[in-house]
Amino acid sequence: MLAKPKIAISIGDINGIGLEIALKSHNFISKYCTPYYFIHESLLNQALKRLNSKKPKHFTCVEFSNASKMSLIKGQHKDSLCFEANLACQTNEKFKIKAGKIDSNSGSYSFASFKFACEFVKMGFARALITLPIHKKAWSEAGLTYKGHTQALGEFFGRQAIMMLGCKELFIGLFTEHIPLSEVSFKIKAPKLCEFLITFYKETRFKKIGVLSFNPHASDFGTIGGKEELEISRALKITNVFLNVKTLSNTRQKRFLNHHKIEFENLLKSLLDDEILLSNLSQSLEKEAKFKHFYLPNPLVADTAFTKNSLKQCNRLISMSHDLALAPLKALFFEKSVNVSLNLPIIRTSVDHGTAFDKAYKNAKISTKSYKEAIAVALKLIIKKKNKA
Repeated sequence: MLAKPKIAISIGDINGIGLEIALKSHNFISKYCTPYYFIHESLLNQALKRLNSKKPKHFTCVEFSNASKMSLIKGQHKDSLCFEANLACQTNEKFKIKAGKIDSNSGSYSFASFKFACEFVKMGFARALITLPIHKKAWSEAGLTYKGHTQALGEFFGRQAIMMLGCKELFIGLFTEHIPLSEVSFKIKAPKLCEFLITFYKETRFKKIGVLSFNPHASDFGTIGGKEELEISRALKITNVFLNVKTLSNTRQKRFLNHHKIEFENLLKSLLDDEILLSNLSQSLEKEAKFKHFYLPNPLVADTAFTKNSLKQCNRLISMSHDLALAPLKALFFEKSVNVSLNLPIIRTSVDHGTAFDKAYKNAKISTKSYKEAIAVALKLIIKKKNKA
């Protein structure tokens, strides 16, 4: 019998519903994986007392702390481990849970749980990281500058982490995440967008990806703004040409690039700098091979992209901003949707909802569907990664 994969779970903001979700789901998810919960026994016991509940069987707590050298040893309590690493973040667990309240202590603790769980996976002690919801204001109150998990993960690993949310019926990648809407327009420039689109395709291998327009009606041919749509259209053309060249067989790619006197290492920059070259390569590809549209060639009108008929045609999308994509996604698939981080050396998934402070520690009816879906997606990604190796 194959061993169940080990999963590290950061506990999120303990003043919210994250721990309740973990407790309610433990027996179910344990059929498919071995979960390790990054929470100290003292905090867990405090939460269990508030919930008038008992610790489930085989609920393994990983108590974490800073140390000059990394170590993992058996803990003092039953089903507990002690994980030490040199991460230089506050790990104080001696505070009172304030149900449904924004608190700097819970903010700093949720960050530490996340960072240590991430390191745990990075070091190979678990196969994937599942993050329960944090509260961004609590992080801010704790003096943390990150606007969320994705931004922090990008800094931890020194690469552009991409936030993708959804389910099999609809997945959406976010070009920008937690930034004010007033800043989004300035971010929409072809060079950065090309890099994003190329990486998104490499990570997902989705077919027929659509990119949502920024302005209403995709600017109606420039009558409602339109500079953003021009940048998006240019990025789509460049990206499609680049990916067509990249996916040619080695022999054909070499012959094609030699004919146009260009090296692959300089291809993207050359396409961005030289409109004539872009046009020539596009025409040559159409003549020499069946030109593939990895991305649909024009920005999609965002207000009709989520209708039933539209989603039948294209249900893999990119959005320039956070709410443009997530409002319809959550209206359609709230309980099924999960958050997946792309372009990282580790697997990370998360629930697609917040801390729900209004329901915390009230023994309220709380859905665990998104959490279970996040586990399921992580397990699928583990198998996919294993098969690639």
